Amino acid sequence: MIFKNLIKKTVITGFASLGLILVESTSVLAQNYQNSFSANSITSFEKTNKLNTDFSKSIFQNSSFNSFSTKETKDTDMEISPWEKRIGITGAFGEGATSMTLGFSHLYGFGSSRRFKLGYGLRLSSFFGSDRKFTAAPPDLASEDNPQSFIVESSQTNAINLGLYTDYSITENILVGFNIDVVGFSFGGEKDGSVVIEPNLTGLAVPDTAKPTSFNLLLVGDNDIGTLNSEFWIGYRIASNIMVRGAFSYLFTEYTTDGQYQDDNDRFRYKAAQGAIGVSYTF
Repeated sequence: MIFKNLIKKTVITGFASLGLILVESTSVLAQNYQNSFSANSITSFEKTNKLNTDFSKSIFQNSSFNSFSTKETKDTDMEISPWEKRIGITGAFGEGATSMTLGFSHLYGFGSSRRFKLGYGLRLSSFFGSDRKFTAAPPDLASEDNPQSFIVESSQTNAINLGLYTDYSITENILVGFNIDVVGFSFGGEKDGSVVIEPNLTGLAVPDTAKPTSFNLLLVGDNDIGTLNSEFWIGYRIASNIMVRGAFSYLFTEYTTDGQYQDDNDRFRYKAAQGAIGVSYTF
């Protein structure tokens, strides 16, 4: 009995000693860890922050982020709309004629890069000419062999047309494009002039009064009706939303006379091929 009590006392004493050793060891380990963390925490944070910064730079300096990607954002995580709105003014100049246009266009960018855009536009065109000869407009009379024409000393017509617009971004800053009026209406004052029936015979010029043909419609070439404008252009972005453009403008202007002539014709057209320069703003 005495022997069993002795063994029991020895076991209890052993466990108590082992517990004290574990507590003291844990305390020492905790103190060492705290000292180690205090000494290295700033260095570890700096290393981690540097890695994150280098990783971010490697992403945002990648050339793909500077391409025509449509994944750009503005203050939110929402993708920018593929629609682009522009407003612009253009001046065109040719022999004996000038024109000014003010236009708005709304284009949609296709594909992931959105280099190619297609949309619609609304344009106000104003034409000014001096000593211009307007030739017969209907397609069956519009050949160069037809001598019939309406001559006016000073002409001025205005047109508001809805048109088709498209362009392509060669690079981020260089674009090429084309636009053409499709349908609209014209207005302007009456003009006094003379309808020449046969230019080689004296006295066959009939005084008449004309006004701009009121309805405009694209029917291709000499089939067109009224005043219609079109442009081929190349542009350069001087800022993210400002572009300067050089263009070739082809403007049809048309008058309707009070009198009727060959084949009951009363429509006469002038075709103005002009160089142009303009500026546009994207918003």
